[in-house]
Amino acid sequence: MGQFYYTIASLPMLSYDEHPVLKVADYLADCHKWLKPAEWDLFSSASLIPDSRMESESSVADEFRKWEISLRNELVLLRASAMGLDAEEFIEKSERYPDTASLASHAFKQESPMDAEDALNRGRWQFLENLKVGHFFDLDFLILYSLQLQILERKSCFDEETGFARYQEIYQNILNQMDDDAVGEQE
Repeated sequence: MGQFYYTIASLPMLSYDEHPVLKVADYLADCHKWLKPAEWDLFSSASLIPDSRMESESSVADEFRKWEISLRNELVLLRASAMGLDAEEFIEKSERYPDTASLASHAFKQESPMDAEDALNRGRWQFLENLKVGHFFDLDFLILYSLQLQILERKSCFDEETGFARYQEIYQNILNQMDDDAVGEQE
């Protein structure tokens, strides 16, 4: 695996509590210039959305993918239980990580979807921070940085006013549909 001293040294520090100073697309474009084709394939495939069918040759990307699947499975178990459904058909086969059950439970108990999302993202962030140990100027660091940048970019898309406006729009559509159904029944 290559060493990327200049590239990594030039990256801005990331903090979960601050807005991203770099866009994921810009970061990808910059890294594309410095990576060999095989490295680029590994790097560009790192995503917050895990694909259980796709194992990575990068140990950190694969570890995050397995951990994320475990977290999502724990959320499935909680949601299915709350709805009285059998979770087995929705569970993906994967290793079980002990910390994902407590994180999912904590997020599930939050009063708002925004607070739940924040709890999950903080857990993801911390897991990625733990994976960074021992990776300073290598491809794995670039991958972990990309995943953290994806979290920050996703988090920056959440806006209370926009979310509330979208909620009102969805709610109004439901009401309109109910009115249309009631009119259709009367005819």
